[in-house]
Amino acid sequence: MDPERFHPQYRELHAELLARPFPVVSGQVMVSHRAILFTPAEAAEHRAAVAALADFPEVVATPEEQGFQLLRLGAVELRIERHTEFTTFTVFSPQVGMPFAESAMNLLPEGWLDAIPGRILAAVEIASELVAVADAGTAATMERVLELFDQERLVGGWVVERVASVWSHFRQDENGATRFLVQIHRLTSGRYGRLLQRLVEIENYRMAAMLGLPVARELLPQIEELEARHVALVERIGVMHEGDERELLGDLTNLSLETERLQARCGSRFSMTESYARILSARVRELNEEQVPGYQTLGEFFDRRLAQAWHTCERAEAELGALSARLQSTTGLLRTRVDVSLQSQNHLLLASVDRRAAAQLKLQHNVEGLSVVVLTYYLANLFKIVMEGIKGTGLHFDSSLAVALLLPLLAYGVWRAVRNARNENH
Repeated sequence: MDPERFHPQYRELHAELLARPFPVVSGQVMVSHRAILFTPAEAAEHRAAVAALADFPEVVATPEEQGFQLLRLGAVELRIERHTEFTTFTVFSPQVGMPFAESAMNLLPEGWLDAIPGRILAAVEIASELVAVADAGTAATMERVLELFDQERLVGGWVVERVASVWSHFRQDENGATRFLVQIHRLTSGRYGRLLQRLVEIENYRMAAMLGLPVARELLPQIEELEARHVALVERIGVMHEGDERELLGDLTNLSLETERLQARCGSRFSMTESYARILSARVRELNEEQVPGYQTLGEFFDRRLAQAWHTCERAEAELGALSARLQSTTGLLRTRVDVSLQSQNHLLLASVDRRAAAQLKLQHNVEGLSVVVLTYYLANLFKIVMEGIKGTGLHFDSSLAVALLLPLLAYGVWRAVRNARNENH
């Protein structure tokens, strides 16, 4: 088929289905996992560190595809996955000796992981042991597990149709890592690898989802303070006087800007918290847990311990959004009050203009009448001067009588001229 018929990202989108394959393991293995947060500036250093390790003579590295790369150092396997906010480094190695006797991370070149920039978000140590199906969940077996976890309260149970059991106390070891013990009953290599991958992903997404909690705890007091300022502003709007609009609108605008700034800073974090929490819930469900009598499953433990934290994040996000909506409503209310006030002022101004226009029209009529009188007077005087000049030529007539007879005609002519001029101007 013509390659141009395919979507430009066809191969990339198709490859996403096969990206980051599950490990295939067998026998007793130990797993050491670190998820390291990085900034955009540190992303290049992460890749440089991986490239430096791949250049070791005894290392066999696969090309990076869809953010995944596999490096083999003899029997040790290092899986590297790049995510949006963090990079994960997971080391698989055959387990020799007792569970948690050593860390698979120590099998990497000394100091290599410590040189990678960023902060560790999640640290996991997984050990395994072979346990017969008949011995799973028995008192003797659980007593041995309790010894491995310092007699702390255990969380876990049967998983994946009782082919294995998973146990942890979710307390940090001396290196700050969370420990999981996988008891192998009748695991196939494929299921075994998927189970180990799910466990490290559960810890990754649990910690990533919790990143929103400090933000929410810091944000809630700020929201309460903004709410108090908003209430005070609403009360001021209710009793505001003429001339207060500009100050109130400025205070309300500043309050809205602070709220929008908080939304811009925290909104993305809360969205990612919600996304991580959904992925975590999906990974826990995939374990298909069954309860061992007397012990909490991982799902029950997370529901009880993490629900409050996520509720805090949801509450902070919801209250911030509600405050933003109320501020928009208050801004609309204040603008309505301002518009009504302006309309009232405009009405009074128009009434004043109407009165002024009527007065000007009346004055104009008076001026026009006076102009007719004045112009008629001057024309009559001019006509009288003309009559006196004609009498000087020897003609005998009464000039005053002639002016008196022509005066109505002069007055009418002036009135018509003034009226025509006014009509032309209009």
